[in-house]
Amino acid sequence: MHTTYYKTPLKLKSFFEDNNTQLAHCSLLESIDQNIELILTTCPGEHGFNTDFGCKIWEMDFERVLSKSKWEEDFSVHIEQAVKENEKRLTNLKIKIMMRDVQWEDGISQTTTIRKKVDVIILGNIGETGQNCGFKYSLFMGPLASD
Repeated sequence: MHTTYYKTPLKLKSFFEDNNTQLAHCSLLESIDQNIELILTTCPGEHGFNTDFGCKIWEMDFERVLSKSKWEEDFSVHIEQAVKENEKRLTNLKIKIMMRDVQWEDGISQTTTIRKKVDVIILGNIGETGQNCGFKYSLFMGPLASD
């Protein structure tokens, strides 16, 4: 059975204006990648139809880091729980976290700050095929932003 996956964001304007009867498609891997990115950048309670959708890393956004290893462990657990709950197409998840301080320059206000940059690597298998796959995301904390 062939499943169709759609690229996000959906570009409905071209669908209605260009006599286009198809929305842009993507592969299974791209669909999983898009969904994980959405999970990571959604705060639980934000999604109107599923208040459990999202990742609790938002609760750690402005948290002071007293123990880097404990913070990374908690961060990993939140991600693993969220992906397991909201991305059922992946199995055998392994989460790797690398946190470091980076200089962040705001061009609008002409200020420079030090922010936490967290690289998130998610490894797993696609349940249907058993294929190994991996995804990498970069997040800046306080306030949360993606790269």
